[in-house]
Amino acid sequence: MMSRVQILFFHLILITVAMSIIPGTGRAQTDIHLSTEKAGAGRIPIVVRDIAAGNPGEMGVAGYVTKVLRQDLLFTDIFEPLQFEGAADTLAEGRTATAIIEGVLSRDGEHYILDTRLLDYASREEIFSKRYRFGRNVRRTVAHHICDEVLFFLVGEKGVATTRLLFTRRENGVKNLYMIDYDGYGERQVTKDELIVSPLWLDAGRFVFTSYRRDNPDCYLIDLEKNTRRNISHRKGMNIAGSYNRELDELAMTLSLRGNSEIYRVKSEGSIVKRLTNNRAIEISASWSPNGRELAFVSDRTRSPQLYVMDYYGGNVRRLTMTGSYNTSPSWSPEGDLIAFVSREGWLYRLRLISPDGLWEETVFDDYYSYEDPVWAPDGRHIAVTVKYGEVPWIVIVDIETERRRKLVRGESADWSPLAGD
Repeated sequence: MMSRVQILFFHLILITVAMSIIPGTGRAQTDIHLSTEKAGAGRIPIVVRDIAAGNPGEMGVAGYVTKVLRQDLLFTDIFEPLQFEGAADTLAEGRTATAIIEGVLSRDGEHYILDTRLLDYASREEIFSKRYRFGRNVRRTVAHHICDEVLFFLVGEKGVATTRLLFTRRENGVKNLYMIDYDGYGERQVTKDELIVSPLWLDAGRFVFTSYRRDNPDCYLIDLEKNTRRNISHRKGMNIAGSYNRELDELAMTLSLRGNSEIYRVKSEGSIVKRLTNNRAIEISASWSPNGRELAFVSDRTRSPQLYVMDYYGGNVRRLTMTGSYNTSPSWSPEGDLIAFVSREGWLYRLRLISPDGLWEETVFDDYYSYEDPVWAPDGRHIAVTVKYGEVPWIVIVDIETERRRKLVRGESADWSPLAGD
């Protein structure tokens, strides 16, 4: 498969990180130049030293944070975490690396103090240093933050190690809602004995979903910080949120007020802003573009489900997919350059990518699995998608640059949380 970098005219990415050491330390400015073409170039080697413990009592926590950090760096699909051999600062078989991450853990009463440093491998010059003060129950979160810091300083990209996913799971005749960390840790059940569809994050602390608990597909909003749940759309018929526009604080929702499913813009508190479609066909699965000016959606106005794009006020509707008899589940990438969707081919559903102008389209995997409900990670590199292994659906994380796949958790219909603060 042609990677995104190849799609974008094979641009060679040159990242320059210039870090000024804190004034007054007498240290000179360090310039680190990292050049890598992500398409087909393999992982970037980085040495991860075992975090040193100030006292024997901290060794367990130090080892735990080190283990999680190495796994996080591996899950970026960008880095290859390495270790020095023995006590010597050398790598096996004369290998080299880009940088070294190291740290020292100490104790301050009920809290831990972790001093970390990122060093240039060749010069051993400091790229950045940071101190973390934390309790034992957030040691995993600290490792996630370190990973995201390393990714930003070396590659210039935001990491997703602190993100979570919502997903549903069928069990005992119902389909409940669950939440899990991006790495498959910390699974938490959100609902019990309900039929749940279409979970959707609004921000890092709020999400909506559709539940049939009152024998109608109503839309509910949960606020994790306030620990509240409320019904925001209980209109007769479908109340299904497809996508959220943070700047407008609006959901693109499918409602069936008059029997036919149409797409509406709805405020997060539930009031209707505008009806966007007016067609005898079924109109569903709207996905906002990152700039908020357009929406991709699905319509069967040509007698088969196809992808369309319209302006945010419902005008300038154009058909996007021109091939395939069944195309659905569009998800607009955070960078705006690609739309992921699924296309039926025989008895299988293929994961496909298409450019917003429809001029480029490609299948990600040509295998014997079915892929459903793709959703992008905030990094614009990874996709969470439902894959059926036999009759059992799993949430699988796909790296579209390398086509690497990682089984996350048994379930389906995932949605990936935005980064905190975005």
